[in-house]
Amino acid sequence: MKNQKYKNILAVGIIVIFTIMMISPFLLIHQLGVHSDWSFHAARVQQIYLNLQKGHLFTYIATDTFSKVGNANFIFYPTVFLYPWVFLKFIFAPVTAYLIYVWLLFLATGLIAFYSMRTFTNGKIRQSLFFAIIYLIIPYHLYLTLSNYVLGEAQAYIFIPLVLLGMWEILYKDKWVTLAISMTLMVYSHYVSAFISLEICVLILICYLIQNHKLELSKAMGFIKSICLFMILSAWQLIPLFTDYFHGNLMRPASGFMLMQSAGDFFTSAISNEALNQGGIGVVLLATLVFGWLFVERESKYMWIYVLGVAITWMITTAFPWQYVAKTPLSIIQFPYRYTSYAAAFLAIVLAKALSKLKYSTMNSSIVTTIIILFLGALYSGSVYSDITRNRNTDNSISILTSRRHGQYKTLRDPSDSPIIVTNNSYNKQFSYGALYGETDYMPVDAFKHCRTVLNRVTFINGKRALIHQESQPNRIVYKIHVKQFSSINLPALVYKHTVVKVNGNKVKEETSDRGTVQLKLSKGNYKVDVSYVPTCLLSFLMAISLISWILVIIINYTRFVKLS
Repeated sequence: MKNQKYKNILAVGIIVIFTIMMISPFLLIHQLGVHSDWSFHAARVQQIYLNLQKGHLFTYIATDTFSKVGNANFIFYPTVFLYPWVFLKFIFAPVTAYLIYVWLLFLATGLIAFYSMRTFTNGKIRQSLFFAIIYLIIPYHLYLTLSNYVLGEAQAYIFIPLVLLGMWEILYKDKWVTLAISMTLMVYSHYVSAFISLEICVLILICYLIQNHKLELSKAMGFIKSICLFMILSAWQLIPLFTDYFHGNLMRPASGFMLMQSAGDFFTSAISNEALNQGGIGVVLLATLVFGWLFVERESKYMWIYVLGVAITWMITTAFPWQYVAKTPLSIIQFPYRYTSYAAAFLAIVLAKALSKLKYSTMNSSIVTTIIILFLGALYSGSVYSDITRNRNTDNSISILTSRRHGQYKTLRDPSDSPIIVTNNSYNKQFSYGALYGETDYMPVDAFKHCRTVLNRVTFINGKRALIHQESQPNRIVYKIHVKQFSSINLPALVYKHTVVKVNGNKVKEETSDRGTVQLKLSKGNYKVDVSYVPTCLLSFLMAISLISWILVIIINYTRFVKLS
């Protein structure tokens, strides 16, 4: 027992050291080459950070970032796991804060993967360690965190092994809490990943039904209990979609199947082992895809895992007939390569199993384990080399952010989406620019049609452009207006279902202009117009219920853990 405890501590220590080594080369550079999804997530974090500075824990609309027009992406796109990055910004320089945040993502990913596999294998620590390291260095995972900054998916990636464990516990152990918690954490991270996780759970259930030809009542009840707990824990996160988003005439991320790759391109990209979205399983999992069937018993659970890994990899490519489901709800995934995380998880389980069986008569298992981990570390170094080179920018081939935007609205990167270097000194200058991707998501459709004047914060008084004073406060925008006669005022503040407008402190029923913004009719005089988003009482109630439920779940499970110990 003591030996097992020692091995467990050693494995956790290896994961901690390995993740520190993963992030160290980036920390030493002190700057980032940013593009793609970076502007969207960095602006969200900046707004939460500024609001926390002023004592406001929750952020609903953007008043200092996203062009200061009140974009409500905060209530439609999860923010829970951005808060660690926000808190780090209070302690460290901005670039350092982000990289430590990525290290925390790595650490959480490795530890949860290790815990999930250890539970699945009834305590096989060596196999669990291999799975954790392999799962960490998947090129697609590195693409999400260090290359293209796709942070919603990067957060969701942490919990995929926990989702798989949750399904296994329901079907084979009659335990239902893990699935509820893991799916809740998925929803707290990224809605599309939660949807894909649901698809994967259905695939696993189908495999179970093929094997057993029935679903026992105890397992069906387990699913019902899990769904109920999931709803209690996540309802507050989902309710704004029903109260404000659906039927709200808002812009939505494009649906459909884009950036698809042929099977040939997928294999070629995987061999390169670079941190890309194409061929993102990397070279070792590509080898597992091709030869994995040789290393698993035909009737074992690992054969089903291998089959699922192969099937999901097939879904990443154009070899899968996506065109037949282009007009179904499946199209919300946008990019079939998003299945890479799940294919990688299944294939990594198979590879970890194969590696754990490696033995040599002339070498003890500790040396073999060390060699394998060093080899995996070398693969990681090759995967991120181009990103390290990009961030270092020693040849000055990448433009450097040096000034704030002045004049008309402009995104940080042009449509070519080439990187730009951001340093600790220039970090805050980026927020004067718009985000190439995500800036107009969740805007009213009418605002999107008139986005040029809205994003440039143009005010119209009686149809003519006018200059007025605008002040940003947490979750509200204040305008100071002087009119010389009865006038129609069209402000550059987006209108949502729960937008509240006050004039000189008195709440008024706002009108919505033809560009989806606040419109008022005011008599001659001086006015202070306050535009804010006020969440529903239902949202606050559900947040309280969720918090209480989380506390109870933690206490109950901790008590059970202590008793078992």
